[in-house]
Amino acid sequence: MQKLIAEGRIVQTAPGTVPKYKRYLDEMPGKPAQDVWDDIKGLGGLGSLVNERVDYATQKPEALLERIIKASSNEGMVIADFFGGSGVTAAVAARLGRKFIHADIGINSIITTRDRLKKQGSTFDILEVKDGVQLYRNPVQTMDKLKSLIKGLRNEDQLDKFWEGSIMTTKDGMVPVYLPNLMDSSTRLLDKPLMNRIIREAMPDLPDDTKRIIVYYIDITSREEIEQFIKEQNTETLIEIELRDLKQVLDEVVVDDEVACHTEPVKDGLMDTWQVTIDTFMSDRVMTRIREYNEKSAAQAQSKGRNYKPLTISDEGLECVEWLSLDCEQAEKDAPWHSSVEVYIDKNGYSAINGKATGQLWDGTIRTLDDRKPLRLKVRNICGDETTVIIK
Repeated sequence: MQKLIAEGRIVQTAPGTVPKYKRYLDEMPGKPAQDVWDDIKGLGGLGSLVNERVDYATQKPEALLERIIKASSNEGMVIADFFGGSGVTAAVAARLGRKFIHADIGINSIITTRDRLKKQGSTFDILEVKDGVQLYRNPVQTMDKLKSLIKGLRNEDQLDKFWEGSIMTTKDGMVPVYLPNLMDSSTRLLDKPLMNRIIREAMPDLPDDTKRIIVYYIDITSREEIEQFIKEQNTETLIEIELRDLKQVLDEVVVDDEVACHTEPVKDGLMDTWQVTIDTFMSDRVMTRIREYNEKSAAQAQSKGRNYKPLTISDEGLECVEWLSLDCEQAEKDAPWHSSVEVYIDKNGYSAINGKATGQLWDGTIRTLDDRKPLRLKVRNICGDETTVIIK
């Protein structure tokens, strides 16, 4: 005991109290990490990692992902995050020498992750999965457009309302067409019960000379499984059933926001540049979301006996814009995008040019950095939808 006291290893806070033995962490073997981790700082509140924040609602601390990735992988392995959010997983994986896959349905996630990876110098490719998901942002407009998108589809009075219409062909004559209702989630998946309903309930009422029908689907349990089911169950008619993936049609559906702008040459010091001014910006999706939010909030306020002041948008609608980019190299709408300059507007209205904060409120403009004339403008609304405008 005297030896430990001499070494400063015994601590007694007051006479008569129980003495304690002082130990150091580097002398201890440690213990496995528990399943509750309270030693990693969060992104909100006092002592938080303010410098990591990118204003993304579901953002996680980098230290958390670093611990998970180090504990579950080695360098060179692939780390996949299919609900990637702000891209923390991808960024940390890249820094730790891992390959990564970042996936997310939101364009805001893709842009935020892209900016994060560019900032830290990581190399990556951006790929777009054509899955027709974007149509769900505007299902009403999409349903209105479907008949014009499916070549030859027309109304057919002699068919039951189960069928959207028919296509006339020289070989098969009238071909009834089934379309899932985008506003009814129960019809999204083509499974055996739905296919059985088509065979047992809808097909028997078709005209006797019907030779073929077309069934469009968005999702399917298994095409091979459904085709085998059709082969086994469709024995009472000679009608051929053709399955078609509606996503191939829906990927062509683009409900763009309406952007009105004008372009003019301006002087930036001694340099001649170009300025694009957004005069008005209208987004049906943003307005729909705001209307839904107002209705919900008003109902909640009324139930509590309170008044609610609804959110409103100015006639110009510029507060609905989150990000802009100019392309000074390509004029074709569908050509690969070459960003010459970008402006990001945060939730308080302050702008950042090419990732550098200006400390100024956005004035509705975006300028080139040299004398090249802008050919295309890309605008992203606060819901994450992007619209490309050819500048004339």
